[in-house]
Parts: sequence; C-alpha cells; structure tokens
Amino acid sequence: MAAGRTKSKLKNRVKYKRDRSLKDRRIKSKKKAAHKRGLNKSRKRRAKRGNRAK
Repeated sequence: MAAGRTKSKLKNRVKYKRDRSLKDRRIKSKKKAAHKRGLNKSRKRRAKRGNRAK
C-alpha cells in the first residue's frame, strides 16, 4: 500500500466514488425495467395484457 494511505482513504478514491454513484443509477434502471415488463402487476393483469377483446 502506498505510504500515508489508510484503508478508509482508499475507498474514497475517484474510482470507487464513481462506482458508488453508478450503482445507484444501475439499481434504478433495473427497477424501471422490471416495472416496464410488468413484474409489479398481478399475474391476472399480466395475462390480460395484449389480448384485447375485438
């Protein structure tokens, strides 16, 4: 380890800061994608989707 660098300092490097900020966005986009696929809806409502009565 580089001199004068403690473990707590290591995690505050730019690389880790960037990772942490991206993680938030990644989780958000994952959730959004799940909502788009309708995973938050009930099975009955999902089954109804796409076969509208003519």
